Amino acid sequence: MYENYGQSGSQQRAYFAGLSYGRDRQPVAAGAWRRCIMRLSVFSVLMTMFLTQVWSAGMAQVVSLKGDKVSLRQVFKDINKQTGYHYLWSAQDIQPSARIDVNIVRKPLAEALPLILNGLDLTYEIENKTIVIKEKAVASPSNNPIKLAETPIYVQQSIRGRVVNEEGEPVSGVTVRIKGTNVVTTSNSNGEFSFDKQYIDKQVLVFTCVGYVPVELSAKAQLGDIKLEELNNSIEGIELVVNTGYQKISKERAAGSFAQINAEDMESRLQTNFLDRTEGLLPGMNLSLNKAAANPMNKKNDVGIVVRGTSTLNAQAAPLIVVDGMPYEGDLTAINPNDVETMTVLKDASAASIYGVRSSNGVIVITTKMGKEGPAKIDYANTLVLRGLPDRGYLNQMSSAELVDFQKEMFNYRSGDYASLDPKKAMSDVYRTLYEFKGGKIDAVELERQLDVFRNRNRFDHMDEFLNSHILDQQHNLSLSGASDRFKYYYSVNYNKPGDYNKDRPVVESIGFNIKNSVKLTNWMNLNLNVLGKNQKQNGAIGFNFYDNYMGGKASYYLLRNEDGSAAQWYNSKSQFEIDRLNDLGLLDETYIPINEVNNRKVNYSNKYINLNFGANFNLMPGLTFDVSYQTERTEGYNGTTFTKDNQTVMAQINDATQIDKDGVIKRNVPLGGQFSERRLDINSYTLRGQLNFEKSFEGVHDVNVIAGAERRQINSRFTDIYKYGYDESSLVYKGINEELFGVNIPNTQAIFNSYTLRKQETGFSDILDRFVSFYANGSYTYQRNLTLSASIRMDQSNLFGTDIKTQYKPLWSVGAIYQMPTFDQDWLSRWAVRLTYGVNGNVPKENGPYLISRVSPSLNYYTSEMQASITTPPNPSLRWERTDVLNFGIDFALLKNRLNGSIDLYNKKTTDLLGPTAVDPTLGWDIVDMNYGNMQNRGIELGLNAKPIVREHFRWNSTLNFSYNKNEITHLYVQQNTPYYFYYAPQNRVGKPVGSMYSIDYVGLNEKGEPLAQKKDGTVVKSTQQLTMDDMIFNGTTVPPYSLAFRNGFQYKGFNLDFMFVFNGGHIMRTVHPETLTKFAELNYNSNFDRLWLNYWKKPGDEQNPDLAPAFLSGASGNVTDLYNAADNFVEKADYIKLRDVSLSYTLPKAWLGRTPIRHVRLTGQILNAWRWTANSHNLDPEVWSGYSLVSTRGVLAPVTYNFGLSIGI
Repeated sequence: MYENYGQSGSQQRAYFAGLSYGRDRQPVAAGAWRRCIMRLSVFSVLMTMFLTQVWSAGMAQVVSLKGDKVSLRQVFKDINKQTGYHYLWSAQDIQPSARIDVNIVRKPLAEALPLILNGLDLTYEIENKTIVIKEKAVASPSNNPIKLAETPIYVQQSIRGRVVNEEGEPVSGVTVRIKGTNVVTTSNSNGEFSFDKQYIDKQVLVFTCVGYVPVELSAKAQLGDIKLEELNNSIEGIELVVNTGYQKISKERAAGSFAQINAEDMESRLQTNFLDRTEGLLPGMNLSLNKAAANPMNKKNDVGIVVRGTSTLNAQAAPLIVVDGMPYEGDLTAINPNDVETMTVLKDASAASIYGVRSSNGVIVITTKMGKEGPAKIDYANTLVLRGLPDRGYLNQMSSAELVDFQKEMFNYRSGDYASLDPKKAMSDVYRTLYEFKGGKIDAVELERQLDVFRNRNRFDHMDEFLNSHILDQQHNLSLSGASDRFKYYYSVNYNKPGDYNKDRPVVESIGFNIKNSVKLTNWMNLNLNVLGKNQKQNGAIGFNFYDNYMGGKASYYLLRNEDGSAAQWYNSKSQFEIDRLNDLGLLDETYIPINEVNNRKVNYSNKYINLNFGANFNLMPGLTFDVSYQTERTEGYNGTTFTKDNQTVMAQINDATQIDKDGVIKRNVPLGGQFSERRLDINSYTLRGQLNFEKSFEGVHDVNVIAGAERRQINSRFTDIYKYGYDESSLVYKGINEELFGVNIPNTQAIFNSYTLRKQETGFSDILDRFVSFYANGSYTYQRNLTLSASIRMDQSNLFGTDIKTQYKPLWSVGAIYQMPTFDQDWLSRWAVRLTYGVNGNVPKENGPYLISRVSPSLNYYTSEMQASITTPPNPSLRWERTDVLNFGIDFALLKNRLNGSIDLYNKKTTDLLGPTAVDPTLGWDIVDMNYGNMQNRGIELGLNAKPIVREHFRWNSTLNFSYNKNEITHLYVQQNTPYYFYYAPQNRVGKPVGSMYSIDYVGLNEKGEPLAQKKDGTVVKSTQQLTMDDMIFNGTTVPPYSLAFRNGFQYKGFNLDFMFVFNGGHIMRTVHPETLTKFAELNYNSNFDRLWLNYWKKPGDEQNPDLAPAFLSGASGNVTDLYNAADNFVEKADYIKLRDVSLSYTLPKAWLGRTPIRHVRLTGQILNAWRWTANSHNLDPEVWSGYSLVSTRGVLAPVTYNFGLSIGI
């Protein structure tokens, strides 16, 4: 029989070229970046050379052996350790216990083996790094018959077979390994594989492939077809692994609440942003396209992701992002969606508390792809995104004829209230014509003739010259990956170029790369080196945005070109009379021609990000390893904007600040020339971690898993803003300006109001340094793979915490348990597990800290002309991090032979010590101080279901349902507002109510004069908000959706895959659009468009009987009156919506079509986004683009239907 011994590994040494990385504080120049890229290229070449060296070294291994009376088995074990070669005994009569004397010093393996076997009547053969030891053939005299041995003689045979999927189609790229050895091959494009000259008795073949369930089969000469089952159709017998960033643990032993998806789950989605591809796939994680809607009371969530509700009011609201095990500070767009292997959301304290004070909002762990064992693979993916112009009809704007008639009507309404006409001020063309008629310059016939010209104009019908009717986004990705027994690699490069509706407008192009290497240097040491980077740039003229003007902008009767084709002139604040007057004085010409403004503002933008991640793993002893990891990140941003000397805004500012004395001498307080603004940012961070890992199984009954480590982290953010006047872009020269004039009202200038205040542009420097030092541990104990108990603890220290000893050294911790319930061999019950966890998470402030913080003003003191500074935050040694206690109970189940599986989680999150601005005694020197001032609670339920209603040989239907409900409540506030205005004007926080609560006024209609009326709680009718108290306010609900649901279905028929997903968000409210109350002439003289709702307003007594009419024109009315209408409860409606988020159809070409080409697969995909929606509000407003938090709500721009096309090729 065979004895098979696994590889212990040979010791190899390799030397790596150092990869230097700039740490200087100056922005890296283009040359430095080229040098960096060159070093990365050199590194890749060296890695390739190293791989070649390792490969060739295996062919000429040398061994050193010395010992007396050493067993033959021990000798070959030593050879295995030194060379990595396996060994087999080919017959039962061979005695591995036989002892020999050996003394070999650095001899090649081929020379050493005959010396070892000398005198033992044994010989050997080497096949695929396996040494087969067998008996020598015995020669017999010719006159004596040969007696066959009674012991069976094992001979070498070829092994052949073909790997197919459940539909009988060949599967290429399947790794086939002889178990316990390094003998491996892969299936070809026809699914075929073979081994030549193998001893097959009692050998086992292992078949593995991404997306399929691993299979083990006994070896034989002809295996025929081996059928693999897709992984997403079976969980039985598969140990799903959850990656927390610190460790990988079996899902069956994970007591915490996790949600995980892999690359296959996102395969049918073609969005160019990987986060968009995850929408609806993870219960408990809500992705909002409207970032403000994710948390209306806290804007510190630029990714728009909310995990299990809002847990903070003023601290960081976004979840912590972890990429390949380390916290990530870069732009998420730097992560190529095609590089993502898995994404795991850690939701409860047991799962997330290991990340300490940054875990309160949840943790998202992203693992990028690594090469799989087998030959090198090349993959190309291309995505084209096609979308048309948004629907202008959604804006519900007046036509030119409606707008002209509305302005005429309002001009004649209460005309006696109009002030005398100021010849300096610009007015709309309609009002100018009406004033000419009123002044007797034109008669009624001419008035109507001119107004008809305006009625028949529509600028939006003549935008083809300036706008693209459709735009095309492009994304290209190319990757190379592979692995051997000692070296794994994955290299990718991606290019993104979005389209722009504006013709000839520069776009932000980007190119990114991902380099991952893993090297097994020795049996006890592994090295990993990952480099992730992205470079964005935009350069060109952006002076006038035709697209923005198309979606809103000027009144529709203003054209961009005159009837003769010449560029049309528009008016901003000054009339033609005033422009001509300034020209006569020798000042600059402020004539505004939009088409000519395109080249008068230019942008030069770049953003460079690089992430270097190095790690080493040391096997100290069986079950005990040590990891050391170091990551450094750097983001360099530059944004330079040039306003040329011909820019109309610049010329208007120069004129407005100009003084002319009685002798006609011109004094320009703002220098002639262009202007230039620049912002530079430099963000550096590093993370250093050391971690011990212990994993041990005792007799297959007791399993222990423990990690313990320490971490040091630092983030340094530096910003520089400058602004220069009198700038010449050709010579790069600028002129000085008297900074004492900033913020000062300059008298006797040429501005419309004869005085001008020169606003100080944003300039200055900032340097923010955050430091963290952490110690942590996590452990679990499993009994008979049924019961697992786990615990974790972490201690964080930071310069963001107070120095009071009472607030320091408070650990964040968790405990948990999971029990795999017995199924009693029931066919309907495949798996049943219960989970229970409790623990503490944390959150920290980012804009303040325990120390005194001052701000140096960029302008001089008005009285002393000296530099000045102000204290923005007083010292607060008692400042504490926000603490969130989380209790979670969950059930995991699989029914009907895994045809239905899922999980249910119930949680209760209590957050204390909320951070925020709090009113204090002003005699202390401050009115408001940031401090710990409140508590809140989140309770909810999450459900994730996966079903396989139909599974046939050629047809399959998979269905996924993810549902979550979150109930949020503010339970305590140290101080809260009680003024009604703050609550009806925008969402607020109040004890006993959820975050983002909206209040409104009990509106009762109009009186006989067209004035709005409201009523108090006791029924008293009032005409002003000053008569209202908080008790009179109506609580409408929250603006944050508590209910979220995603329903996804996939149908597979042979090579076709059809997927679609519906999303639902509901239980929240919104303030719908309504006409603003008209109070003064300026509102009637707008040069912009109006919503059609403005056409319905009170005009005469009796109209108040119609509850849908807006108030009358209320000349000079204050907000105390108009707010009764604008904040009316009539305008608050449900914000629920259902959307058919995406529909995709893909086709994978049959293997037979590819023939004997090296192509592994070809897949074509088409996808439609936002094809259909249902909304609960009466105006069919899309809550994802609506911006109705304040009294002045807008419809937003409706996202157009988008068509995505994808091509994926694998070689």
